Amino acid sequence: MASISKTPSGTYAVSYRVNGKQTKRTFKDKKLALRFRDVVDMDPSVKSTRVTVGELMLAYRDKMSAKKRGARAESLRLTALARRTFASIRLDKVTHRDLQAFVDERTTEVAPATVVREAATLSAVFAWAKSQDLILESPTKGLVLPRPPEHRERVASDEDIEKLLAASGWDGKSPPCNNMQTVIAAFLFSCRTGMRAGEILQIEVSWIDGCVIHLPASATKTATRRDVALGKDALRLLALVKEANGNDLFQMRSGLRDALFRKVRDRAGLGPVLDSHGNVIKEGLHFHDGRATFATWAASPDPETGAPRLDVMALSRQTGHRDLKMLMRYYRATAQEIAKRLKYGGVL
Repeated sequence: MASISKTPSGTYAVSYRVNGKQTKRTFKDKKLALRFRDVVDMDPSVKSTRVTVGELMLAYRDKMSAKKRGARAESLRLTALARRTFASIRLDKVTHRDLQAFVDERTTEVAPATVVREAATLSAVFAWAKSQDLILESPTKGLVLPRPPEHRERVASDEDIEKLLAASGWDGKSPPCNNMQTVIAAFLFSCRTGMRAGEILQIEVSWIDGCVIHLPASATKTATRRDVALGKDALRLLALVKEANGNDLFQMRSGLRDALFRKVRDRAGLGPVLDSHGNVIKEGLHFHDGRATFATWAASPDPETGAPRLDVMALSRQTGHRDLKMLMRYYRATAQEIAKRLKYGGVL
């Protein structure tokens, strides 16, 4: 049970446990402290008339998000959502219309994928409230979300990689000498292994076993152990990064990685190209396109044998895809490349 105490400075502290650890939040107003205590305890007898949507989201953040993979990202998302206008509405008064208005507003501010993620987080929060008997039905049910963006077709060409190297001031042959160059090394490593960005940033020296990286379940998106094979280029990149950064290898915060990659990408002229109406006529390069670059290369024919470098099952084991339909989204060979393989001789 959460408890409230008055501090020497005159504020009110709510003490409660999160994953067995004692934690505390302070409030200037006793009423706010009481409300927060009620939400933290989530006693079914607590009336929803005493809780705002924002307080509910913060309680969910403190009690539930910490248990999840990607806890930091969800925590930041909930903190930001708790500042929105609809967050001040009492839980018993919030309606589907309120949340749809928020979704419609956000659709004009951010990318569709961001809106979908935020809506999914809200759905989880209200589902939790329902499980605690605070509401009868979730107001997120039936929300009309923006259409997801069209399937990406971007891969990193040799020319793209040369531009990234030049923009970062790295030759790709010597150890990277700063975070910006380490980020480009991480992107190249993704292009050579198909690993996710989050997996690469977590790599520890103890996971490396010759030409294999043993990823523990805690490091993968699917929460299952996976072995990743390393080719010559991947091993060479690992050696360079280890020489530069020691046992830290690629480790840095994901936010820093995103910011530095975008900075180098834009400096290299590889950002999205827009027309006069703001429509994307050429996709910009994303860090995540490294996985697609690897998948497209691995599924393409070997020049010597004519057979795919990796069959579908081997490729899915390498990239960690359980769903082959999802894996297909990462295969981005162009129609021109496929036509070359057909080797048609002309008129029949």
